[in-house]
Amino acid sequence: MDIVIEFVVSDIFKSSEFYTKYLGFEIEYAEYEPISWMQLKNQNSCIMLVTYDYATKDIPKFKEFSLSTNLYKFRYNSLDKIKEIYENLKRDNKKIFLDLRKSDFRYEFGIYDEDGNMILITKVTED
Repeated sequence: MDIVIEFVVSDIFKSSEFYTKYLGFEIEYAEYEPISWMQLKNQNSCIMLVTYDYATKDIPKFKEFSLSTNLYKFRYNSLDKIKEIYENLKRDNKKIFLDLRKSDFRYEFGIYDEDGNMILITKVTED
């Protein structure tokens, strides 16, 4: 079984740019005219982006668009990579809710994506 996150987004192009530019994803598929769904891939991980308009047409009882209170964790294998991501986000004045820190068995920092979803970027350590 695979679990794939599908983010409902307000601007699919702005969101895809965020995930490709900062988190190393590539656009694998884009569908419909106008484009209202994308699948992004980074090695063995996939996320999907769908516009709110398309989601409400596809799922008639889809809830009203709201801010997320979920926390999504993206685990990387390289501390240098997460430091690079962190510095790029800071340079571009993106919203960081948790500065880079060493915590129990991990390095981590937290950012908001373009729709206010909370993304925790982590690297597991041995100590």
